[in-house]
Amino acid sequence: MTNVATGNAAQSGWTQSLRGLLLTREAGVLGALLALCIVFAVASPVFLTGTNILNLLRQISLLGVLAVGATYVLIISEVDLSVGSLYGFAGMVGGLLIVGGVPETAAILITLLLGLGIGAMNGAITVVGRIPSFITTLGTLYLIRGATLVMSNGMPVSLPHGQGAAPILTGIAQGRLIGNLSNQVLVLIVVAAIGFFLLHRTTFGFHIFAVGGNDRAARIVGVPVSRTKIVAFAIAGLLASFAGIINFGFLENVQPVTGIGLELDVIAAVIIGGTRLGGGEGSIPGTLLGVLLIGVVRNGLILLGVTPFWQTTLIGAVVLTAALIGGLTSKK
Repeated sequence: MTNVATGNAAQSGWTQSLRGLLLTREAGVLGALLALCIVFAVASPVFLTGTNILNLLRQISLLGVLAVGATYVLIISEVDLSVGSLYGFAGMVGGLLIVGGVPETAAILITLLLGLGIGAMNGAITVVGRIPSFITTLGTLYLIRGATLVMSNGMPVSLPHGQGAAPILTGIAQGRLIGNLSNQVLVLIVVAAIGFFLLHRTTFGFHIFAVGGNDRAARIVGVPVSRTKIVAFAIAGLLASFAGIINFGFLENVQPVTGIGLELDVIAAVIIGGTRLGGGEGSIPGTLLGVLLIGVVRNGLILLGVTPFWQTTLIGAVVLTAALIGGLTSKK
């Protein structure tokens, strides 16, 4: 009798765990992703080909790197509108330094430190000045977008062809260590793994969720709220600059308009992936699913010959649906 009761209890616990998994936002995104893949696979024979899948993964990799950083900021109930402009700014700074003769490693380091510093500045202004992050990062968006145009004189910057000016960047961005899989995908995997560990397995990650859930309560129990927010913004800035300079290494050039509007895709991916706009909830796996869903939508619609205008419209509908589901879930 005891064995039967124990077995029933175990089965009940397993059932509850399974039900909890199926009800998570991530599972919902995964279900939508699978449904879209089936639709596109039926509509286009090219969709599930190895070449298209590898191209799709490469295309979403840098968006994924940006989104990992943005996840931290959104979980603390803030927003960073400057990541798209910082992405373009970093590519321009790195490109100008390398083309100007600065050693490649030094140029990369300077670019990453600039991104880290700009992110930390966003956090410090938001925290110390008690200014909404929307306003702070909107100002930064215009500031660094203008700086990009001034530095470049409105002209693109390109690596000299055939001179091996940036072997490290081009090797990372264009190379393939595993078969035909782009190194950019490996970069995303490494960044996501580190991001996951920091967010879900460290005290700092606990502080991120505590601040996003209730910053006043977090401060009462000893969480360094201000420092946590500044570090979250710094991470977002660092990853935006990292993605930007990798993009420069891939294309071997950067345009003055690179990154404009990219912040919208970044925020959309994080929201679709289950991060709550009110803060306190979110995950790196969910963000990656959101990035992949946006990539699948764009890729599938391109294969079907749908115009970019409809692509944007559909992604907007997906974001609204995700926000609505998140709102209903949080109320429950």
